[in-house]
Amino acid sequence: MSEDIPPQVRQQVERIQQVQERLQFVHAALHQIKQQLAEINIAQKQLIALAEDAVVYQMAGSLLFKTTKEKATKTLEEQAEALTVRQKSLEKQEKTLSKQYETLQETLRGMLGVSGGPAPAG
Repeated sequence: MSEDIPPQVRQQVERIQQVQERLQFVHAALHQIKQQLAEINIAQKQLIALAEDAVVYQMAGSLLFKTTKEKATKTLEEQAEALTVRQKSLEKQEKTLSKQYETLQETLRGMLGVSGGPAPAG
């Protein structure tokens, strides 16, 4: 049956599948970043409620270290900032890949002589 499919169509389908896989990876990475940012937000709220001289422990790998509220707050702010930068980068990548996906689908429809609205992504 695959012999009946022209090579150009097969290549186009492969390109679409590659872009779709990259989109799924970006979606998963964005989901993970959003979860991490939510956890940081919760931790920041907890820190705000603490007294300035409260004993604070911070996890590094599998170890806990005693630290100050100020240092823990600063660490969380730095982590949130780094994650936000990564999130914005991934969102741009997601937008580019989505456009690329739509363009590839339109090209494939043209190759097949099929008209109609865009196919559902993902």
